[in-house]
Amino acid sequence: MKSDNLDHENRPIKYGVTPDELRQIQQRRIEAHEQQQTADTLNLARAVKLGQALKQHEEASHG
Repeated sequence: MKSDNLDHENRPIKYGVTPDELRQIQQRRIEAHEQQQTADTLNLARAVKLGQALKQHEEASHG
């Protein structure tokens, strides 16, 4: 049985990443990270606001 790794005609083709493609990949990762941080910050602000509203509602109904 012939080793597939030595079969030159049918070997897997490796495509390298060009420096420009690498920069694009890194830029997309940076942008995605920034978007996630923004979403996290907005969610935290919404949670705080909701907590304050619930606290005021609770105080108003018990007060």
